[in-house]
Amino acid sequence: MRTLTRTLSLALVLGLGLGGRAAAEIIGADDFSETDGSALGGKAADVGGTWSSNGQINGGAFDTAQFGGAHDGSFVGFTRALGAGETLIMTFETFDTGGTMFQPNNNYAGISLYLDNDEKFFVGDPAGGADAAGTGWTADGFAGGSGAVISTINAEAVTGVFTYNFDSGNASLTLNDGASSETVYRTYDPGVAVNRLRIQAGDGLAEINVSSFEVSAVPEPASAGLMALALAGLAMQVRKRLA
Repeated sequence: MRTLTRTLSLALVLGLGLGGRAAAEIIGADDFSETDGSALGGKAADVGGTWSSNGQINGGAFDTAQFGGAHDGSFVGFTRALGAGETLIMTFETFDTGGTMFQPNNNYAGISLYLDNDEKFFVGDPAGGADAAGTGWTADGFAGGSGAVISTINAEAVTGVFTYNFDSGNASLTLNDGASSETVYRTYDPGVAVNRLRIQAGDGLAEINVSSFEVSAVPEPASAGLMALALAGLAMQVRKRLA
């Protein structure tokens, strides 16, 4: 897996020096590094289950534009669900979509986290829903709490970190587009044991192009340290992209 996830993976191997506490665990990941034209459906994720999708991998990424504006979801399961005493940390990287992700009057496009068949968390552009058309990346979803929060960053190509604490419901979304970085905060209901991920765009011109993601279950109090390492990995990836 690429630079963003390698930094996080190394922290998991080292166990963050927890002295006997259970180490953090990667429960889902993919970097879409297969040959151009490879079918995503039926492919085993780098970590996790087998993808259910009608799409293909191209250019080291999975772009929903290939569905021609159709409403088509691509799902993959994790190795296990998030549990009590843990924080979910999802790192991700996206590429440009050709200018269609944040256009006014588009439908939604993003990455969702599910509990079985129920969508709980959404990261992306939910234009036409809780988000106003043409605004930035948003932490939204259907797990209650304080409601959607919207970042001022509306670049399509970003590196990001989404966190959710199982016990408290506190969540954050950190984004870097190579020029600026921002973190927004919100709450969800506590106790949401997500176990699947979906990449999807709604009907019309909505689109998202995902080049990698990694989802980890991090035992407390390790999450603060691992979050710092994830952000360091995000910064390293941005510097590499700009070099």
